[in-house]
Amino acid sequence: MHKQTHKRAFYTLAGCIAALALCVAASLFLLTPAPKAQDVTIPGTRGDIYATVQLPGKLARGEELPLVVLCHGFTGSRSGDGHFAPLAADLAAQGIATVRLDFPGCGNSTEPFTAYTLSNMTDDVESAITYMQQTYGTGRTALVGHSMGGRLASLYPQRRGGITALALWSPANGAGLRGMEFLNIDDFSAVEALAAEAEASGSISTWGVDVSGTLFTEMRDSDPNAALRESALPTLLTYTGHEGILSDTTQAETIAAVESLPNGRVVLEPFAEGNHNYLSEDAATAAALDKALRETTVAFLVEYLK
Repeated sequence: MHKQTHKRAFYTLAGCIAALALCVAASLFLLTPAPKAQDVTIPGTRGDIYATVQLPGKLARGEELPLVVLCHGFTGSRSGDGHFAPLAADLAAQGIATVRLDFPGCGNSTEPFTAYTLSNMTDDVESAITYMQQTYGTGRTALVGHSMGGRLASLYPQRRGGITALALWSPANGAGLRGMEFLNIDDFSAVEALAAEAEASGSISTWGVDVSGTLFTEMRDSDPNAALRESALPTLLTYTGHEGILSDTTQAETIAAVESLPNGRVVLEPFAEGNHNYLSEDAATAAALDKALRETTVAFLVEYLK
């Protein structure tokens, strides 16, 4: 009789242990997102936004999940010239989630390129941040922006807030229409003529795309370096040695703006052999540029997000 009671007690205890193990396993599953990149469709203000999310492989219980939004440049895509996927993997290894999206008219976007405006891109970044917060519980958020994506990132904190840090890769931060100098770096008067025509007719065909007059107007009315000074966020800035499509004046003014920030950091030397897209025709040089870009960016973001 005593043996039977002990046996029953043993089974009861074993059942409790098994149930507890299942609960722990379920909790660990919820706290351990899949580390692989996943393509998602994010609800936006104008329709679906096509994006890719990458999460850390493991999360400690109660740990806030930091987020980085990766913003590509003019006529680019969420591949970020091949830099965004490896950067996202490196950030995931440091416990930081990322979302990279195709802006209007770019990549898998179904919108015309005329929808590529600063206001629409700002809305899309905000939609992506909201989606990540609601879906994965992300917290502190940084923006990484290349070229026009860097201009957008510079302006975003002033317009919407909620950003902890910025990493700007060769941002097109010339004041006003100077931000469009890349359309004709050798003759700015031609850029001004394009702007006048686009604003009068609604759009203009250049660089193989139809650019909205709204974009030119929004560019004319914005000053990203003034926005950087006002937001005063921790900011990383990089430029390459073979820039090509952004003027020396734009680079100098942006460098001065970032250096004036309490936690501004300018890194140039590792990128001396790169072009505007941090690429090179020499494979070894291209690999070194990508490695330096990722290491510099990850170290900065870990410092301010973790």
